[in-house]
Amino acid sequence: MSRTDLRQRHASGAPSSQPQPAPAEDNFALDGNIEQHPPFELEAPVAEPDSHEQQAELYLPESDPEQPEQTPQLELEGMAPPVFAVALSDGRQARFQYASNLLESLEAQQIDVHFQCREGYCGSCRARLINGEVHYSSDPMAWLNDGEILLCCCIPRSNVTIQL
Repeated sequence: MSRTDLRQRHASGAPSSQPQPAPAEDNFALDGNIEQHPPFELEAPVAEPDSHEQQAELYLPESDPEQPEQTPQLELEGMAPPVFAVALSDGRQARFQYASNLLESLEAQQIDVHFQCREGYCGSCRARLINGEVHYSSDPMAWLNDGEILLCCCIPRSNVTIQL
């Protein structure tokens, strides 16, 4: 329908079957220039997906935590770090000597341990200490019941037996 037809229909009082177009939204500046603003959107524009591929596999450290590094730990009067036996309640055996915590040591020896944060916050690496003593290098934030340890932030002080 043309504008002329609409004007005639409006002048005659006949109802229009088509909606009237909304007036253009122009803002006039003080100097008389018209500024066009982009249309308002309720949702933010969608971010472009990252062109990098997502990590599809778990990358473990390149070095084995149970192998001595080039810079050895502090030696006490020529003594090497002590070796502690780690026995699991299901009969598997491991040893702890160079790793920074029990979790790293067990992983290096192909013992599967459930974990998430590796810093003592989540409690996922919780295990039951059956026998022996451990030392925490940093106090864990997760709640621990009596007889429980977090493998991610403790090291053995003696031979230990644990239940995963």
